[in-house]
Amino acid sequence: MARRQPIPIRPTLRKLFPAALVTSLARACGAVQRMRKVDPVELFWTVVLGFGVGRERTLAGLRRAYQKSTGQQIEESSFYDRFTPGFAAMLKRAVTMALDEALGVGRGLRGPLAAFRDVILTDSTVVRLHELLAGAFPACRTNHTKAALKAHVVLSVRGEGDQSIKVTAERAHDGPIFRVGKWVKDRLLLFDLGYFRYQLFACITRNGGWFLSRLKANANPTIVAVNRRHRGRAVGLVGAKLRDVVQRLQREVLDVMVEVRFEHRRYAGRTSRATQRLRVVGVRDAGSGEYHLYVTNIPPEKLAAEDVSATYALRWQIELLFKELKRHYRLEDMPSAKRAVVEALLYAAILTLIVSRRLEALVRESLGALGERVPHQRWAAVLESVAQDLLVIIVRPPRETAQLLTRVARTLLHEAVDPNRRRPPLLIVVETRAHRYRTAEA
Repeated sequence: MARRQPIPIRPTLRKLFPAALVTSLARACGAVQRMRKVDPVELFWTVVLGFGVGRERTLAGLRRAYQKSTGQQIEESSFYDRFTPGFAAMLKRAVTMALDEALGVGRGLRGPLAAFRDVILTDSTVVRLHELLAGAFPACRTNHTKAALKAHVVLSVRGEGDQSIKVTAERAHDGPIFRVGKWVKDRLLLFDLGYFRYQLFACITRNGGWFLSRLKANANPTIVAVNRRHRGRAVGLVGAKLRDVVQRLQREVLDVMVEVRFEHRRYAGRTSRATQRLRVVGVRDAGSGEYHLYVTNIPPEKLAAEDVSATYALRWQIELLFKELKRHYRLEDMPSAKRAVVEALLYAAILTLIVSRRLEALVRESLGALGERVPHQRWAAVLESVAQDLLVIIVRPPRETAQLLTRVARTLLHEAVDPNRRRPPLLIVVETRAHRYRTAEA
């Protein structure tokens, strides 16, 4: 049963973004030259927690949220004029400073994931913009969308640094934006097919990292070894092309080593070729009977073939993160043709996510064992319902918000817990290998 005493919401948020830090960033980035009627700290928290006013996020709604929480009446121009390039830069700096430790589970990984220092997810999402921004953010499909930006996200499951968010035009390809270096050592990187490049895989391997990706449909590497022997008259695989034999196999799990050839980048006008040995794991789909094929450099003794599919499914967490940003924190609501306003609202939504994760961690800790039953999507819906109250709590003096704080804390503790005990979060499913038991029961 959830505890009933208040949780330290205000101290936690004030520690995450201290007033002195926000003011310092505002001055350093040129968001304010001198203190006027609109306080930079109150404005900061308004754009972060004021998203819940109305069905859409608008500047008018944010102004009303500012007035309601601070008790001040302010002219429209005085409020709107604060959305400058300096204010957008200030919010971006705040994101960079807080991102490294705010989004992960904040603990070591367990089960089959314990072999890795961390699991890194990367992907991008597209946000449509006003057509007047087509010069700064050209879209790919201009027949129906003239302007769109793409947010490229690198997410750590543990929350152990090396997280980032980069903003480009939609036309920028995902692959070149993602950079690999020494930071990947002992970490597992999960990719979708937008990042599929043998050069990238080779670079990860050279830097001591691990990767896991779906195999492209047109990839047909040569099988050079078999990691798992099968009884009876098994089909001979060594020396064959993968696609030539995979349709004839009956085994539930395929686990082989393959050799691929690829070209390095041009250097000094010359292109060199290289080969690489990789592991391919195929998991038969129970419905269609076809294999889902994965490519990796992880050896069988480090990650069993039966765990490969479920581990790759962790990549879905970044898709859920995008869904959370758009459905609950209004990432897609960009009610302006001004670049500074769009960038400010983009980073404000990300700051909302960071604040959400920090409060979620606080609630999980307060709930004890029940904390494992707080899924991100449910938590986001609960936070959205109390965001306006949180804004009042953070900007008003503590003596005026004591009763409100108690009510909000009780709501968070009670509503955050998923009542369905048989629906554990995806990370727990992978760590406990619950997916194997489900398959066996099926």
